[in-house]
Amino acid sequence: MPFEDDIEKTKEKLKGTPVNKSTETERGRLKAKIARLKREKEQKQKESQASGQGYAVKQRGDATVSLVGPPSVGKSTLLNKLTNAESEVAGYEFTTLEVVPGMMNYRGANIQILDVPGLVEGAAKGKGGGKQVLSVVRSSDMVLVVIDENRLDMVEGIKNELYGAGVRLNGRPPNMDIMERGEGGIELSVACDLKLGEETVKQVLRENGFLNCKVIIREDIDLEELVDGLMDNRVYIPGLVCLNKTDKIEDTAVSRLRKEHPNWIFISAEKGHNLDDLRERLWEDLGLIRVYMKKRNKEPDMKEPLIVEAGSTVQEIMKSLDKKFTGELSYAKIWGDSAKFPGQRVGETHVLKDGDVVELRF
Repeated sequence: MPFEDDIEKTKEKLKGTPVNKSTETERGRLKAKIARLKREKEQKQKESQASGQGYAVKQRGDATVSLVGPPSVGKSTLLNKLTNAESEVAGYEFTTLEVVPGMMNYRGANIQILDVPGLVEGAAKGKGGGKQVLSVVRSSDMVLVVIDENRLDMVEGIKNELYGAGVRLNGRPPNMDIMERGEGGIELSVACDLKLGEETVKQVLRENGFLNCKVIIREDIDLEELVDGLMDNRVYIPGLVCLNKTDKIEDTAVSRLRKEHPNWIFISAEKGHNLDDLRERLWEDLGLIRVYMKKRNKEPDMKEPLIVEAGSTVQEIMKSLDKKFTGELSYAKIWGDSAKFPGQRVGETHVLKDGDVVELRF
């Protein structure tokens, strides 16, 4: 397989290249080449998949969360507790051989939870059907990494598999822009104290086919982040680690783990312990808010909120509604935390907050 051979040879060359300022440009070129080869390999594989085999999951609801983890850590039990799904539960590995969806209703939002087959080492390279599983994870809005006490050492491995599949948990795209043009070579504009050398940046750009472009970099980024900024196959998804089966761990051990991992959430899916806290963390990390619509001279509908992303404006609310509005918006009236006073008149750029009531006037 030419792609695999080229990737491995380039990786070996990168390993043999010492890390220092004088080799920065060469290391950048090699990392960029590895990323390019991987992208070309993925594209070739997609083109050759005539059968289209994989896990076809229709996304529903207001957001989608994938349960990711090694086999037999209780993902199926957790899915069944959080939703109305019926995922098979058994005390042996690889019980879940397909993606099982369920729907969790929380704060008026319908959040789809996907129980995906257990990830094994080498999943990003296709082992254990890993590519199909990871393709589902990539299209999710959030990743919940589920482990138990016996799999603590697998958290970093799972994150590495996700990283290898282009998933950047709790990350964000580098603050940079690339504007391609027909001629003029590479023009680099740096609006920060960038540690990477200019020639290194240009070499990475050339390796990825950017020969004539203007590049603006607004923050200090390393080689990995620079390469990410050039790729179109990176996804940035919030992630949370969930330690399951805490009912089987001594209290002193749980206390120690809480101190060591303050951002993790600790539950027992089987016993139902701490599931309310988990639901709240999912809601918070997904960054959702509720907006209630009101018709003129009518009471607002407080039973079925409109679920949108935090930071949404009145204009974005209008776009998310199924209705087609005739005419331009004159103004909106707002009740809630985003309003300076009840019934405040605002324009379409007004940013809404959770629990706001909105009345549109045309």
